[in-house]
Amino acid sequence: MKRLLVFVPVFVAIASSSAMATIINIPDDYSTIQEGIDASTDGDTVLVQPGLYVENINFNGHNIVLGSLFITTEDTTYISETIIDGDSSGPVVAFESGEDSTSIIIGFTIINGFTEYGDRPIMGGGIYCRNSSPTIRNNHIVENQACWGGGIYFKGDPIIHDNYIAFNIADD
Repeated sequence: MKRLLVFVPVFVAIASSSAMATIINIPDDYSTIQEGIDASTDGDTVLVQPGLYVENINFNGHNIVLGSLFITTEDTTYISETIIDGDSSGPVVAFESGEDSTSIIIGFTIINGFTEYGDRPIMGGGIYCRNSSPTIRNNHIVENQACWGGGIYFKGDPIIHDNYIAFNIADD
């Protein structure tokens, strides 16, 4: 009987935590990735359909999964078909509010980030990560520019795994 009593609370906790997580579909539920992030709560998944998304996004402390259809299929063609384009107006992706390793970006092409003196921040054209420890996996981070960290700038402890990082420019 003791085993049953231990098992039941664990099962209920797992079932209730997964029941509270939401999948937010972009662009069906929200037209932009940032709107989906803003509507999310910790543990949610923001699932982005293939396309070109011209925007600069900030996780704003949300510990969520942001992914292309690569996360549901493991088909790498979705990485090149799901593009976040920073339009040369700052870092494409920012983690700066204490996000932890459960804050994950996976399966995107991240392009056209640009920072220069006078912009905030001047680091991290593609991905800017400060005082955060997100997981950055299976992305193409290309053609970004910054004073420091053209592709990725980090001050923290991110997990950076299986990314293609090329053709980025940094002054220093």
